[in-house]
Amino acid sequence: MPIKLGNFIKNAISAVVLLFGIPFLIREWFCKNKVAVLLYHDVQPDIFAKHIDYLSRHYNIISLDLLVTSVHNKDFSDIPPKSVVITVDDGHAGNIALLSIIMQYDIFPTIYVCTQIINTHRHFWFRIPILSKKEKEHLKRLPNAERLRHLRQTSNYKPEKEYEDRQALSLNEMKQMMHYVDFQPHTQFHPILPNCTKTECNQEIRDSKVDLEGLLDIKCYHFSYPNGDYTEREIEFVKAAGYRSARTVDIGWNRNNTSPYKLRAIPISDDAGLIRFRAELTGIPQRIGKWVNSLLWRITI
Repeated sequence: MPIKLGNFIKNAISAVVLLFGIPFLIREWFCKNKVAVLLYHDVQPDIFAKHIDYLSRHYNIISLDLLVTSVHNKDFSDIPPKSVVITVDDGHAGNIALLSIIMQYDIFPTIYVCTQIINTHRHFWFRIPILSKKEKEHLKRLPNAERLRHLRQTSNYKPEKEYEDRQALSLNEMKQMMHYVDFQPHTQFHPILPNCTKTECNQEIRDSKVDLEGLLDIKCYHFSYPNGDYTEREIEFVKAAGYRSARTVDIGWNRNNTSPYKLRAIPISDDAGLIRFRAELTGIPQRIGKWVNSLLWRITI
């Protein structure tokens, strides 16, 4: 689906969602006593500022720690109504530009980072320019070794290869942010964990915690599954590594009976204008988009 057509459809769905007042109903009734964990990746500061300004006027922005503690205790009495948690995946270099907004609104977002890509000139495999969206989706379904072999043969990509440009946060940038941001692991190299061998999977989960704790001299208790993919095997490795939570990309809200290792999320488009953002807070455009993408995938394979 061409990008312009895709954006038109997303904006049209968002307009319909707003027209029927669904965001108000979701916020004030259906999810008033549930917690939404919003998920960003490489959002630009001007867009992020508009989103946070809207959230600060209509929601309560809380920390991931507060949510996870409340989930473990099965007690939401310390969580105010209409609460959201801000999370950002991967640790993109552009995240440093969000610091002034984070400080201005006095929020404490969680940034899940790939620990063997931050503070290097290594690249994220999914940001290889020649990869089409369809090819990326295909690669996500391959065994890990086969995915890496394909990337090496077609793009000369290797996880440890250093490039001229930098795609991820540097150590200096993270140190500037660490008093205002909760840094947590997102594996070492962002593989699709269920497609990894047992050894690879355990290493990515366990050693990313060791990496980040050593790099920033902190304790890490929260994890994020790359691409949101997990099985019971990944959950057991996460628990064994000493994490208290893991966030998925399963669309939905979190309650006091939610599993702390299956935290639901509301993915937010990094380029969402305010209309689309308000609609995406309901999860409806994302659910429709997920259904359409799944249908298109089955048709084209």
